[in-house]
Parts: sequence; structure tokens; C-alpha cells
Amino acid sequence: MKKIHVMALALLAMTGLATAASADEGNAIAVVNIGQVMRESTAAKMVREQLESKYKGFQADISKKQESLQKEDQELGKKKSVLSKEAFEEKASEFRKKVTEAQKDAQTKKVMFDNASARSSEEIQKAVTGIVAELAKEKGFVLAVSSENPTSQILYADSKLDISAEVIKRLNDKLPKLDVKFEAPAKSEKK
Repeated sequence: MKKIHVMALALLAMTGLATAASADEGNAIAVVNIGQVMRESTAAKMVREQLESKYKGFQADISKKQESLQKEDQELGKKKSVLSKEAFEEKASEFRKKVTEAQKDAQTKKVMFDNASARSSEEIQKAVTGIVAELAKEKGFVLAVSSENPTSQILYADSKLDISAEVIKRLNDKLPKLDVKFEAPAKSEKK
């Protein structure tokens, strides 16, 4: 993938498309700082706030269950010498079931959180891609690259090529808010 980016830029440079065109024609290349878009756009900020709030709620719920299970475990340990072996094993089995359910619940919440985060990011990314395509038609550039991509091979880009502020402005207009959907994962059917 990295080689394709480098080869495309080299090919554009060789054909002369990588140079900035006249103001009437726009730029042949545009640069978008995706990190900046994800930090500064209204939708991304809303998503972060909703995710943080839900995460804190999940953490509080999980902590509460852990405390309850720890107390129950301590109580069960105290009763070991008082209960018959069978009665203790029955209580211990019930306790293990509660622990397993709590673990499943925590895992379900994690999957729900991760899926909601991914869907929200995809929705923002889809909107950004559409906005960049619109800008390409308007301004006449043929290639848009991310300037904050860890796999990017961009060593330098003139600030005149940066369309990040315009992308953020249009994203804020197009997607002024984004409600994160926290949906429980589908239960797999047992056969």
C-alpha cells in the first residue's frame, strides 16, 4: 500500500500533475489533515463526548458488579466452614454462574461500545470522503492525501494545498450532529 502512494506521487510528479496549477484551475493535489478534522469537527466532538459518557457509565456499572461479587465471594468464604460440602458446592456453583454472567455482560458492553465507535467513525469518514470529492470537482484537484496518516509518505506539503479547514466547515454544515447508536450485538443462535 505504501509503495502505491509513493508510486502515484512519483508518477504525478513526472507528468507534471503534482505541481500547483493556476488559481483558475485549482491545485492538482490537495492535503487533508484527518486528525485535525477528527479533533475539530462538531460531529467528531459530539461522538467523543457521547462515547466518554457511555464509557464512564459502563465502567461504573462494571465496578459496582465487581464490588458486589467480591463481597459475595468473601461471604461465601466465611460460610465454607459452616455449610455442608454439598451446600457449599451449590452456593459456589451459583456464584461462578454470576461471575460468568458478569463477564459476559462486560464483554457485551465492550463489543457494543467498540461497534458504536467504529460506526460513528465510519459515518464521519464517509461524509469527509464525499466532501473531498465535491471539493475536487470544484477546485480541480486530482488527488487528495491525508497529512496525518502514519503510513503516509508525505514529507512536505505546501500549506496552500491544505483543504482541512474547508473540509471541517463543510462537515460541520453537512453533519452538524451525530448521535452514537449503542446497540447490543446480535445473539448467535445455537444449533
